[in-house]
Amino acid sequence: PHFVFNALNSIRALITEDPSKAKKGINQLSKLLRSSLLTERKKTISIAEELDTILDYLNLEKIRYEDRLEWDIRGEADVKKAQIPPMLLQTLVENSIKHGISHSVKGGKIEVLMERSEDLLSIRVINPGHLKGKGGEVGVGLENSRHRIQLLFGETAHIDIKPLDKNRVLASVMIPYLTETIA
Repeated sequence: PHFVFNALNSIRALITEDPSKAKKGINQLSKLLRSSLLTERKKTISIAEELDTILDYLNLEKIRYEDRLEWDIRGEADVKKAQIPPMLLQTLVENSIKHGISHSVKGGKIEVLMERSEDLLSIRVINPGHLKGKGGEVGVGLENSRHRIQLLFGETAHIDIKPLDKNRVLASVMIPYLTETIA
C-alpha cells in the first residue's frame, strides 16, 4: 500500500509537468499491479517474469528518485529460466530502495547479480546503506520470503542479509536451480 500511494503521488506531480511521463508511469503501475495479481496464485515463476515486474517497479520509482536511483541487473540466460517464488526478488529490490536509496541524499545503485553454480542458484542484491537492528533481524517481508523458500525448497534454501562493507548491504538468496514450475 505504501508503494502504491507513493507511486500515485509521483505520477500526480507529473500530470501538469510532464503528461507523457505521467502516462508512462500509470502504464507501469498498471502492469505492476496486474502482474502481482496474476502471479500471487503461483508457487513459482521464472526469473525472467520476475525481472519484467522489477523493471516496471524500478522505472516507476525512477520517477520519484530521478538521478538518485540507478540499477544494474546481471545474469546469464540460463539463470533467467530458473524458478523462484513470486515477489521474492521484488521484495529484495523494494527493501533496497526503502532502506538504502531513500535514506541517502545522493541515492545510489542497486545491483542484482544472479549466478548458477551446478544445481544451485545464487541471487545477490547489493544496495547502499547500513543494516539497522541487531544481528540479522529482518522485517516481515523478508521473514515471509525465508519461510516460503524453505517450504518450497527445504532447509538448504536460505536468505541472508549482512553488511558488504561500511557503505553497502548485501542480501543473498541460495536456492536449488530448477527450471520446471513447482505445482
